[in-house]
Amino acid sequence: MVDFQKHLRFLEIKVEDRHTLSFLRNPDLLPIEKKNQTWGFWSNFAYWGVLSFSVGTWMSASSALSVGLSYPETIGTFIIGDVLTIFFTLANSYPGYDWKIGYTLTQRFVFGIYGSGFGILIRILMSIVNYASTAWLGGLCLNMVFDSWSHHYLHLPNTLSHKVAMTTKELIGFVLFHIITVFCYLLKPYQINKIMIISCIATCFSMIGIVGYLCRANGGVGELFTSTKSTATGSTKAWAWIYMISYWFGSVSPGSTNQSDYSRFGSSQTAIWLGTICALLIPTTLIPVFGVIGASTCQDLYGTPFWMPTEIFDYWLKDGYSSGARAGAFFCGVSFTLSQMSFAISNAGFASGMDLAGVLPKYINIRRGAIFTAVISVALQPWNFYNSSSTFLTVMSAFGIVMTPIIAVLICDNFIIRKRQYSVTQGFVLKGEYYFNKGVNWRAMVAWIFGMTPGLPGIAWEVNNNYFHNKGIVNFFYGDSFFAFAISFFLYWALCYVFPFKIDILHDDMDYFDAFTDEEAEEKGMIPFSQITPEMISNHIMFKEDKSATDGSEIDSTASASSSIEIVHETNVESKSANGDSDQKEESSTHSEPEKSNFLTSFVKKYNFK
Repeated sequence: MVDFQKHLRFLEIKVEDRHTLSFLRNPDLLPIEKKNQTWGFWSNFAYWGVLSFSVGTWMSASSALSVGLSYPETIGTFIIGDVLTIFFTLANSYPGYDWKIGYTLTQRFVFGIYGSGFGILIRILMSIVNYASTAWLGGLCLNMVFDSWSHHYLHLPNTLSHKVAMTTKELIGFVLFHIITVFCYLLKPYQINKIMIISCIATCFSMIGIVGYLCRANGGVGELFTSTKSTATGSTKAWAWIYMISYWFGSVSPGSTNQSDYSRFGSSQTAIWLGTICALLIPTTLIPVFGVIGASTCQDLYGTPFWMPTEIFDYWLKDGYSSGARAGAFFCGVSFTLSQMSFAISNAGFASGMDLAGVLPKYINIRRGAIFTAVISVALQPWNFYNSSSTFLTVMSAFGIVMTPIIAVLICDNFIIRKRQYSVTQGFVLKGEYYFNKGVNWRAMVAWIFGMTPGLPGIAWEVNNNYFHNKGIVNFFYGDSFFAFAISFFLYWALCYVFPFKIDILHDDMDYFDAFTDEEAEEKGMIPFSQITPEMISNHIMFKEDKSATDGSEIDSTASASSSIEIVHETNVESKSANGDSDQKEESSTHSEPEKSNFLTSFVKKYNFK
């Protein structure tokens, strides 16, 4: 037992690095300071752009034949799915933009201090699956670079068993992709925007180059692009449309779920809206078209409809190993790899790392959490995801079935119940505004379960169509994104109406985290950070609890968390008016700016608050 404890102490993060001993609060959960809210239009565009400029989106239209739709019809379902995603995403971006907080804290606001653990656990699991899928495709892209370097590597013999659905070369690329991606976690989440922007630009030109060359060599887009007809008819075709819309939303739902984690970095609401809308309407529609054109032209040129760009380059390299093919494989391989890395770190690694850091801050920070996610993702054997389109569709659809009800409850609570008003500091207090019933908001839990459960049998049916033949269950599964959202949204609204909970604190009375400009804080009804004195901070219940944890004094955690704005203003006015001229007014303030800064620095260190 002693040795076990010794190993645990070795794994602990140094206190000066984590600044807290509690799962309630750590530096990764705090609102983003104004100086770090730097994501403009291109950064927000790139966040969604890395999802579009990827191998997965290129090959996404290959699923059309499995449900009986033509390729033009499939693109139509993607466009509708994009519009649906825009609605979910922008609605879910408000907590991040309004209060500069991420997914973990929004879960506490809605599901309760303890109840948030369910949503956090689900996103961790979802991130692991998403990471596995992205890393596998990233390994294939990385192999394009190695193939361009060495003719011997291109023809590397497979030493793995035929029972394993991958080759030795694919395994090497998969492992090396993981290793290279780890270095990205030396950055902070708000610093990855530059990597995403560069990857989007590079991959965009690479994809245009591939399609341009194929169309020129073939003399057009190819017969497959226009000749593929829909095999579904009647109601079957209608449900196929609904299914592909749900599938497309399910495949991008991790980005919608994670939106508040990155909208908090936004420099303005306009940048968030325009960046998100443009990225979800333009490249997300064009890249699947590129994939169809690529397969169509390859069918005419080479006799095989290659759906993955890695397969196209593999054919080019093996057909002569020319300098042009090698150069194209190298530059496209680099851009594709960078795109997969950007998507892995933004939508899976950092997303899971934030949640794990919030659950186990004593042992895990964002970097460790992201690396843990990468390691665990290998156990999912993602190479099996791409053995058939049905497996791939099942994995992607599962995301939407689980996450859509959560998004629905979050949106309902934010716009209907709370009316976009949350107290950030109360999210760090155990028995405060968001304690609900024993730490759980049962209304949100019930709404989520009722919205998610009807879609689960459909996943089992998708894996094996012989499990049952109930058409109603299957059709519900096809339209789960619509049905689950409606069930959870309106059920939560109804439960809150019939069993209302008391809202004592609308929002914080002061901008304790320097997250807003003076004008923004005053517009929200808060005292700006520039006008807050150290005494005002230390009098807040959250900071009293920090002091209690340090000196052992007892503090009632259910005490009022907000001071009266009017009283504070009156006190400041009286203090200033009691002095003579303007010079005396400046000197009479409780602390000068340098003195205030020094006090806050020492306060942070003493009470484990950052």
